[in-house]
Amino acid sequence: MAPPRYELTLRGPISRTVLDVIRTRFDHVSTPGADGTVLIVEDVDQASVRALMTLLWDTGHHVLAFKETTV
Repeated sequence: MAPPRYELTLRGPISRTVLDVIRTRFDHVSTPGADGTVLIVEDVDQASVRALMTLLWDTGHHVLAFKETTV
């Protein structure tokens, strides 16, 4: 089974500080958009996704869309 991949679309850019925290907690993280409104996290479990969503909400980021795919 392929590892899950999660795409989170945010309103506005991800703050640099929050992105640094996310990158220290997760191994495979990317932001393909120049404004950082899409966050892609790969090969994490559901508890980690929940922690990520909570971090984003607690730091004032608005999650507009959440998509799970397999790589």
